[in-house]
Amino acid sequence: MKKSRLEYSLMNSSISLFIYVLRLIIQFVARSFFINYLGAQYLGLNGLFSNILSFLSLAELGIGTSIVFSLYKPLAESDEKHIVSLMSLYKKAYELIGIAIGIIGLLIVPILPFIIKDTNITMKNVFLYYVLFLVNSVVSYFFTYKRSLVIADQKNYLVVLNDFIFLIIMNVIQITGLYFFRNFTIFLIIQIIFTLAGNISISIITDRKYSFLKKNKPEPIEPELKQEIKKNVIGNMSSKLGGVIVMGTDNILISGFVGLTAVGIYSNYSLIIISIQNLCKQITNSITASLGNFAVSGDKSKVKNLYNNHLFVNHTLIFFFSAITFSVINPFISLWVGKNYTLPLLTVVLIMINFVIQVYRNTNIVFIESFGLYWQQRFKPIVEAGLNLIISLILLVVFKIGINGVLLGTIASSIGFVFWFELYVVSRYALSSKIRTNIITYLKYFAQLALSILIIFLSNRIEIIKFDSNLIYFVFKCIFSFVISLIMYLIFYFRTDEFKFILSVAKRLIRR
Repeated sequence: MKKSRLEYSLMNSSISLFIYVLRLIIQFVARSFFINYLGAQYLGLNGLFSNILSFLSLAELGIGTSIVFSLYKPLAESDEKHIVSLMSLYKKAYELIGIAIGIIGLLIVPILPFIIKDTNITMKNVFLYYVLFLVNSVVSYFFTYKRSLVIADQKNYLVVLNDFIFLIIMNVIQITGLYFFRNFTIFLIIQIIFTLAGNISISIITDRKYSFLKKNKPEPIEPELKQEIKKNVIGNMSSKLGGVIVMGTDNILISGFVGLTAVGIYSNYSLIIISIQNLCKQITNSITASLGNFAVSGDKSKVKNLYNNHLFVNHTLIFFFSAITFSVINPFISLWVGKNYTLPLLTVVLIMINFVIQVYRNTNIVFIESFGLYWQQRFKPIVEAGLNLIISLILLVVFKIGINGVLLGTIASSIGFVFWFELYVVSRYALSSKIRTNIITYLKYFAQLALSILIIFLSNRIEIIKFDSNLIYFVFKCIFSFVISLIMYLIFYFRTDEFKFILSVAKRLIRR
């Protein structure tokens, strides 16, 4: 018996949540060994190269999501011929992208000395590490296109489980390598091997689950469909371009204007924030395939209600995660890697504001992807990237405020333009409603969240109990922040329809 959309969503959400928590634990353990055996400069180099290669991935930005979107309809209609033809097209596209990224990546090598500041690592080794990072990025494009079919068919849990297994094995071997050799080169070679192995594994799983991929020969795609795919790819690439430029420039700007050690310290906070941000996405985005299926075959009169429920689930995650994280992130960093790796309170505040904005955007991004609204926002990244770079550079060069300047540039471009433009696109083209109603909802959520965090912050300033142990102090702050958040949350939302929806989904999930 075929599962319903909600059943697939619940299964994807529950498995994604469980696996992602385990992934976080593994990542923090691996990061601890990395810092202990290699130090902050290598940590900064790791973050810097990750940012540089995120720019190279611009070529892929329009492909991945467009694959999933174009597969919704043939999967809903069990049209195997179209699925085979589309997968053949995407295989060629990904292979060409991988080759292009390899060539472009090599052209960047001579620029590296100009963007790396304050390091004791020799440039010869820097070049070697960069090339290994580049190889890992290139091999990630081979065999990976088939995972899009699994995701579009609402079976994302298979991809999550596959990636998790290879992550565990890779991290165990990397930690062992660090313990015995303390060598960054060996660390990166292991990463390359497991990136390739993980992609080959998901390719084999897909071939077994969708046996018609091997049996049927691909046929030429109709010109109309090819034109629609091309339009979606261009629009989707454009819509995500600004995000990559905004987020991808952070470590590059910090490295160039502050130093590689600062990148290393900031990257610990980035790991925590991005991990929580991705956890929120794992929970909410697992319904994207169900929503896309709904968009092509469901009753569109219910879309507005679905949007409100999705937004409230997203807001609930933000409400608890932001309040607790703001209270405990510095004590956690101090407990984890030491006080030398902590950042000032103002920087932490800016990091959390940026986190809240980015996660609130998630609901609109999910609807844009599910309804294929890429073309409608194709000009957005020009303004987004321009605002971010101009403001960041002014604050770095003229006012010289370091990491805070980079964060303020990102916040200004996101909340000053991007957030509201994405909301406009969704309101007009997916919800067919006035943007004013949705703006009021967001402002109400913003205000309630800000009030709750302020109360928790002021409460935490009152030291009623003295703790001899930093660990006990950290645990107490986590529990205290959660309890206050829960009280405020129930006061605000206990009687709302959206809260009742969350309760019904939670009960169904527990029963399953």
